[in-house]
Amino acid sequence: YSTWLFCTPLIISFLLPPRGSATVLQSWPFKYMPAYFDFSEINEVSDSELKSLLGGRRAMFCCQPHGVFTFGGACAGVVWSKLFWQPSSCPTAVASVVIQFPLIKHVVGLFGLCDASSKSLKRTLATCSAVLYPGGIAELFLTDHIMERIYVHKRKGFVKVALQAGVDIIPVYFFGNTTVMKLAKSKGLRSFARATGVSVSWFWGVAGTPIPLPRKIISVLGRPMGLPHITEPTDAEVEKYHAAYLVEVRRLFETYKVYHQDFTDKTLNFD
Repeated sequence: YSTWLFCTPLIISFLLPPRGSATVLQSWPFKYMPAYFDFSEINEVSDSELKSLLGGRRAMFCCQPHGVFTFGGACAGVVWSKLFWQPSSCPTAVASVVIQFPLIKHVVGLFGLCDASSKSLKRTLATCSAVLYPGGIAELFLTDHIMERIYVHKRKGFVKVALQAGVDIIPVYFFGNTTVMKLAKSKGLRSFARATGVSVSWFWGVAGTPIPLPRKIISVLGRPMGLPHITEPTDAEVEKYHAAYLVEVRRLFETYKVYHQDFTDKTLNFD
C-alpha cells in the first residue's frame, strides 16, 4: 500500500504533459517569490518600443546566468504573468529530459516549456517567441558567489537557430541568480550532467537547506540586436552575430552591475 501511495503521484505526473498556467503563478507560493528576492527589473526599452523595434517579429530572449535554478527567470515570469504574459505565448526552451521528468516537469512547466533541440526550437519560433538559457546545464556548474562566470564561448547554435528562424535576439542578464544558492562541484558530476541533461549535485541555501538565500535579484532586459533572417547562415555569419551577442552581454553587465551591491566590484568571465 505504501509503495503505491508513493508511486501514484509519479506515475500520474509521468503520464500527464506539463501545462503553463499564469493563474497558478499568481497563487501561493509563487506570487511571493519576487518580494522574497527583492526582485526588480531594468528594461532598456519600454513595451511599446520593444514592439516597434521588433516590427512584428518574434524574439529569442537569451537569459544568463542560469544559476542552480533560475530564480530570476521565475520572478520575471510571475511579474509578467500578472501584467500581460501567458506561458504559452513565450515558452522556455529546456532539455527534453526536463519535459519528461515526473514532478519536475509540472513545476517548471508552469512557466511554459518547449524542447531546446534545434529542430524543435525552430518549430516553436515559427509561431511564437521563446526564452532560452544558452549556458544550460554547463553554466549551472559555474555558479559561484565570488566569480561571475557564464558558459557561452562554445554555445553558438542558438545564434544559428535565430538567424534561420528569422527571429531577433534580446539579451537578458540576471544579477543575483548565482548568489542565492551554493553548489557542490566536481568534474565528474559536471560531465554526467552535460551527457545526460540531468543536473545531479548537492546545493543549499538557508542553513544548509534547499531554501534559497533571500538576496536581491535584478533582471536587465536589453535591446533587440537586430539580427537578419538568413536561411542558410555561413560559419562566418554565425561567428559575427555570436561575437555581437558577447559584446551586448558584457555591456549589460558592466552598465548595470552598479545597481547591485554584490556585483559592483565583479568582472564577467566568459567560459
